[in-house]
Amino acid sequence: MSILPFGFKSFVVYLTGFLQVCTSNWGNFQECVAVHKYVPGYIYDSIEFVRYEPYEREQISLDK
Repeated sequence: MSILPFGFKSFVVYLTGFLQVCTSNWGNFQECVAVHKYVPGYIYDSIEFVRYEPYEREQISLDK
């Protein structure tokens, strides 16, 4: 069982697309280099994805 919620092929496809976008022009490159702007959000989203079932947070809110 993998610790990642996705396969290796998905990771490679995502990484390839990310690099294509980041190297397409100077403006995109500058935004991609500023990883402190977007990486914390990705980390938080991946933690939430693993921690909760789909719509579980909504159900918890409705049950209150």
